[in-house]
Amino acid sequence: MPSTPAPLRPALAALAAAPSSVSVRKLWKALTPDERAEAITAALADDENGWVKTTTRTAVAGALKFRPQTVATWPRAKLVSEATRLPLDDVQLLSSYLIDLHLGHRRQMMAAFLDELGIPNENGRIDSETTEVEPQEGATVRRAADVTVAKFPEDQVVTYFLTLLLQDGAIWSELTEWLQARATA
Repeated sequence: MPSTPAPLRPALAALAAAPSSVSVRKLWKALTPDERAEAITAALADDENGWVKTTTRTAVAGALKFRPQTVATWPRAKLVSEATRLPLDDVQLLSSYLIDLHLGHRRQMMAAFLDELGIPNENGRIDSETTEVEPQEGATVRRAADVTVAKFPEDQVVTYFLTLLLQDGAIWSELTEWLQARATA
C-alpha cells in the first residue's frame, strides 16, 4: 500500500497561499529548527570570505546580549544551535541561509526542476555569467513544478519555490499560481 505524502506544513501553507506577501523573515520563521540548522551549517561551510560567520556571531551576540568576543570563542556546533533558536533579524544574513539551505542540501531537487525547464545548470547551480534566465512561462513552470513535487518532499519544494520568488519574482512569478493551488489542496 503506497504511503500518502504528508500534507504541507501549516506555516508553509500560509505562505504559499499568499506568495506576494512572503518576506525573507517570514520564510525563515516557517522553517523547522532542523532546516534552520541545516541552512546555517551550509552557509557557514560555504563562507569563503568569513562574512556569514562574522555576521552570525554578531547577530547571536546581540540577541543574547553577549560580547561578540565571547561568541567568537564558541565551537561551530554551539553557534549553529544558538543561531537556530534565536529570532535573528538580518535580512541579508537570513537570505544567505535560505540560499545555502538549497545549495548545501537540496541540489538534486534544484537540478531536477531546472532540468525540467531546460535551464542549464551544474547540479542545481546556474552560472549567471553564461546563462541568462528569462521569465518563465506559466504552463511550463507548472508542469515542471508538478514533476518536481512528485519526486521530492512538498515542504522542500514549496520552500525552494518561495525562495526563488524572493530572489527574483519577475522570473519566477508564474510559480505564484502553483503555490496558491498547493496551499489549498
